[in-house]
Amino acid sequence: DIAASLAAVARHESTLATHDVSDGGLAVALAELVTDDAGADVSLPDRVAAFDETPGRLVVQTADPEAVAEVAGDLPVLRLGDVTTDGTLSLSVGDESTALDADAIRELRGVIDRELA
Repeated sequence: DIAASLAAVARHESTLATHDVSDGGLAVALAELVTDDAGADVSLPDRVAAFDETPGRLVVQTADPEAVAEVAGDLPVLRLGDVTTDGTLSLSVGDESTALDADAIRELRGVIDRELA
């Protein structure tokens, strides 16, 4: 069962952080994990990988990737990149790349609320 496997991964002792991949896809999930002190350096093959909203996926920060893969069982586990301490999401998608710090991400997240107010 996918939900049980994802829950087991989230509860595993080596799991440091998790975030579901849903609205906006993987790129949005990664951006939502960025704080002033935590960022990520991630490479994805294409825009589909960045914005696909297929349910049943989880971004996991772990101290032991092999243990998480074992707990995940038959679910696919992919290494996306590295956690950083600079508060910046550095994202490469195919031949394109961008970097946004936590302040820029917060600003972009507030655009809809400000524009519709």
